[in-house]
Amino acid sequence: MSDPGNISRRQLLRGRLPKGIVPPPENAAPTRPLVATSSGPVASGRAGGRVFPVVRPPGAVDEPAFLKGCTKCDQCVEACPHDAVTHAPIRFRGAAGTPMIDPAQSPCLMCSDYPCISACPEDALMLEVLGPIASARLLDYNCLAHQGSFCTVCHEQCPAPGAITLDQGRPTVHLDHCTGCGVCHYACPAPTNAIAIMPLERRPTPKGGPDDV
Repeated sequence: MSDPGNISRRQLLRGRLPKGIVPPPENAAPTRPLVATSSGPVASGRAGGRVFPVVRPPGAVDEPAFLKGCTKCDQCVEACPHDAVTHAPIRFRGAAGTPMIDPAQSPCLMCSDYPCISACPEDALMLEVLGPIASARLLDYNCLAHQGSFCTVCHEQCPAPGAITLDQGRPTVHLDHCTGCGVCHYACPAPTNAIAIMPLERRPTPKGGPDDV
């Protein structure tokens, strides 16, 4: 894994992605990831009986087991070479301070060697449960291409083969290929972001994981 050195997070991301990405301006207000609140997949993080929109790093076990096993040691945060792993904000109460991905700020680049998993000293991040970290949903009413303009940025920037395809210039997300990395959300140039990153409703916990402690 190359050392990012003094390169900024956005510069590093641009270097890893194909040419043509249209990231938000550096001085723009951050666009928060869109999540479902009333139907479809919902956030799995629970604290105080509430459900929160949490996208966990790769290899995260099921949310109750994750909250039980994670010690907030920050080793996964420090290990991420792209600053994609950050802390859940204080409004998440019991989940505050635990590691999460905020694709509006820095999507997960799904490193081939998964340094965040290797750095985790507990069974909160495990290679055995590695899979999608979220799912992307296209909001066609916000999508420039679906509203008659020309835009293929999400298709061009998507790093997962087959996850986003074009039909007469209009993108479609295929969840069976989507990793939930959030690159499409980060790159979307629409005035109102046309990609919603949906936390997984459930994640697996292998036998012998934190749930069995």
